[in-house]
Amino acid sequence: MADGTHSQSNFVDEHLDDDKPPGGKEFKGATLQIDAPSTQNGEEPGVGYAGPGSNFNRNRPGSVIGRQSVRSTSSRTSMRPGVIKTERMSDQYFSYKESNFDKAVDICKEVMKEDLDGKILGKYLLTEIDHWNNEREKIVLLTEGSILVFKYNFILNKLEEWRRLLLHMVDHIAIGDFKYPDKSLMPLLFSDREHGGIQIRWNKNEEPGWAQKWNPFCTTLPYMTFSHHPVLYNPKENETVTYNVDEFYEHLVQAVSECYKKKRPGEKVTILEGPILIESYASLSSLIYNQSGLGFFMDRNGICF
Repeated sequence: MADGTHSQSNFVDEHLDDDKPPGGKEFKGATLQIDAPSTQNGEEPGVGYAGPGSNFNRNRPGSVIGRQSVRSTSSRTSMRPGVIKTERMSDQYFSYKESNFDKAVDICKEVMKEDLDGKILGKYLLTEIDHWNNEREKIVLLTEGSILVFKYNFILNKLEEWRRLLLHMVDHIAIGDFKYPDKSLMPLLFSDREHGGIQIRWNKNEEPGWAQKWNPFCTTLPYMTFSHHPVLYNPKENETVTYNVDEFYEHLVQAVSECYKKKRPGEKVTILEGPILIESYASLSSLIYNQSGLGFFMDRNGICF
């Protein structure tokens, strides 16, 4: 179960049955279960592995390389070809200025609850891609018990909304290149989607309803999709953990697996490697929104929004 979206003026949590295992049918799609030694307690949590689909090329440069264990650091999502952000271009992002990110994290940490979240395992600034293909800048905190996702206004230094997903509710983690439907016009209109990312799912392999998919304001979809933050394309930041969705993925798999040991013993989170579908067919609005960077807080030649 994930918390609903919270606005800045209302941080009241919904009731969470976090000690109860999720209901529904168990997913049977894993083809390999991996159990290897851990450096912490001698036992690495199990991971159910579902290999790449027929359209997934393991050998393409920059694409995701199949993982062999949850401690592997060889998996990498592909990046947009030929894209480079100069230092001047990076400075346009208010999140990149001085210590703005650290200040924002300190404010975001105020909503944490010890009994639900535990300790922070990682702090990231990523791009979230919604079900209408819109890109938005999000702060993501990975904790021992949850994923906290924040929309933070870096211009006004204000937390605008946030949501919590409990780790034991995650049943699938997908990693791979993004793909539009076969009949979509988006590959012709929006070539910037030529890269990869991850998708976190808690839908027990069930597809969202029609009303959810076609409502641009829907906040109850049972998945979240992330990619690198644009600042990662600055050569100075290519290896910076903060903007790198690969680093988030590696730590997320480990954290979810550890949480399963406590909340869902005997079960295994499923890792899916292959194309991640972005169900967008001819969205002119997302084309304008993304190419203008409207989902990011930026200095646009003296106009800041």
